[in-house]
Amino acid sequence: MSERTTGTGEAHPYDLAVVGAGAVGALAAYYAVRRDPGRRVAVITHAGRGTGATRYSAGFDTPTGHNPAQRALAARSTALFDELAAGLGDAGRAPVDVRWLVARENTAALDATMADGGPTRPLTGEQRALLDRTFPGLAHDDDQVLLTTAPMTAGQPRWLADRLLDEVLGGHPDNTLFEGFRVTEVRRRGGRVELVAADGSRITAAKAVLAPGPWVLDGPVAAAARECGARVKKVVAFHVMTPPPPGAPALVLEDADAFLLPHRPGDHWIFSITSPDWDRGPDEPLSIDARDRELARALLARHVPGFLPHLLGGRVFSDCFTPGHLPVVDTVGDDDVVMAIGGSGSGYRLAPAMAEDALNLLDGRART
Repeated sequence: MSERTTGTGEAHPYDLAVVGAGAVGALAAYYAVRRDPGRRVAVITHAGRGTGATRYSAGFDTPTGHNPAQRALAARSTALFDELAAGLGDAGRAPVDVRWLVARENTAALDATMADGGPTRPLTGEQRALLDRTFPGLAHDDDQVLLTTAPMTAGQPRWLADRLLDEVLGGHPDNTLFEGFRVTEVRRRGGRVELVAADGSRITAAKAVLAPGPWVLDGPVAAAARECGARVKKVVAFHVMTPPPPGAPALVLEDADAFLLPHRPGDHWIFSITSPDWDRGPDEPLSIDARDRELARALLARHVPGFLPHLLGGRVFSDCFTPGHLPVVDTVGDDDVVMAIGGSGSGYRLAPAMAEDALNLLDGRART
């Protein structure tokens, strides 16, 4: 196992370089080693393990999609998560019941998003009573309905990325994690792919997967990402500091693109909203601002007023969004270089399929 902080110089060649140590990058490295234990893999990050969106993600996995391609990715990722759990013994995931608040006229559209094809259902009396106990003052408009689906999943993205990297590095002395290596250029040199850092350090590999997460517009795939319409957006999730009762379900405010998720490790709720701030990169100072708080308070006042006194700080980070929120996994400038970008707020739940797709492109296998 090898972890290095780089200085100016050049490392020995690798079979695969993975740029990014978040969920997508960690999974790509893990799958590469699983397919070929002798493959020499370098994982490269300018920061550290599980940083960026992976570090702050709520890990709420709803296998849904607004078009067939999204639904296929979601379904494939669900199957791959199950395989991960079987292979690792634990993938850091737990089932969570989910209730949906949606406009009655949008019910059919919500049903169509379900990757498993399972429709939503009306709540039973017992389920509604639990909701009323869980969400004080729960209310909705006359044209809205509360629905239920099969249980979904709450995961631990940063924990999983760490676990996967341990698998990649442990027992594989030729595999390396390079920290503090900010890739600024990827080029072809002597039949290999060369990754160059800002300080002149170089790493060469036969092939490369670039999974930069929210740093997508500040690096070697910036031009290609912009051509795809990629933009970076601020993501905000508040903390509601009151303990979720046992068996508490998540509540998705579908039409507001928001949700309340019980966060067991912290014994509080995560309240994810859709921040209106675009073009906010991860290296900028980011904070929850007055507009974010006003939006969160308005939603709670409308639907769960009893949570208002408990609304405090939270998580704020950036993520890469693409048109239609469909990730882009494709070669970039070279058949031996693949970018996997555009989690669009769903990077954790789509990461297994994105990583598998990237490796399939490099290995000449059929794509997901």
